[in-house]
Amino acid sequence: MSTSPTPQPTALGRGIAKFFDYAVFYGVEILLIILILYLCISRGLTVSIDLYDPMVAEGVQVSEASLGSAWWRDVGDKATAFFASWNEPAEVVVLSAIDSPTLPVDSLDDFNDVAPSEDPAPHISNLTLVLSPDYGERKGLSPHIIKAKKARVQAYLDRYAGIARREMRKFGIPASITLAQGLLESNAGDSKLAVVSLNHFGIKCRRKCLGCTCRNYGDDTRYDMFRVFDSVAESFREHSELLNTSRYAKLKAHGTDYVKWAHGLKACGYATDKRYGHKLVTIIENLGLDKYDKVIS
Repeated sequence: MSTSPTPQPTALGRGIAKFFDYAVFYGVEILLIILILYLCISRGLTVSIDLYDPMVAEGVQVSEASLGSAWWRDVGDKATAFFASWNEPAEVVVLSAIDSPTLPVDSLDDFNDVAPSEDPAPHISNLTLVLSPDYGERKGLSPHIIKAKKARVQAYLDRYAGIARREMRKFGIPASITLAQGLLESNAGDSKLAVVSLNHFGIKCRRKCLGCTCRNYGDDTRYDMFRVFDSVAESFREHSELLNTSRYAKLKAHGTDYVKWAHGLKACGYATDKRYGHKLVTIIENLGLDKYDKVIS
């Protein structure tokens, strides 16, 4: 009697065996990768980028935008959205607020979105022609749009120069710096943050909104809460008090030297834009804002 031949493993069997060998050998690494992916998906993956450069962009000014999404409902949807997002264009998404007191906002509202107004070209920043005076000619803008943009900037100065000078007398911050920051941060008063929350300087809440009213917009993370003020004057005062904290107090030594103030604010971390100081100086010099530093009576 002949003995039966020994069964030979099939290709499928060899593949399964090889898979288990790899799984055992790389088990720790696989578990770590799965854990990292789960944490990223369940917490929401957020990437911050700096899109704000009105000197070269025709669109709305955006200081900081967020890429990512809010909390997905279940793990399956989270995974689908996560992997699909790599092939989709970037978009600004508002993350939900987590602390109170807060005010609700419409989805996809970014804190530098332009509020509805009579502006004939809301897609162009009010500061574009200030930062780049030849922009209108290069882009073939109509004289009507150019005139309207300049008028909106001048209207801002007419309305708030007095407040900036008052703050200068009380706190020692050059009015030119205050006005340049207000113009840049609020798009000359037309940003959503300025119109809805009367916040002209992108000021965020301190200590998790204790003692103040805040609103969540699409800035760095869902934890970024921006102050809501009862008046624009209150916003200017908060800006003055902020620049008198220990973080910025050393800038007072610059007196009315707006160039040192502008670059000092960037160095102290007021904004993430690498060209923030340069933009402030350009605004001050192109609009002659240093004249307000000399009017102290």
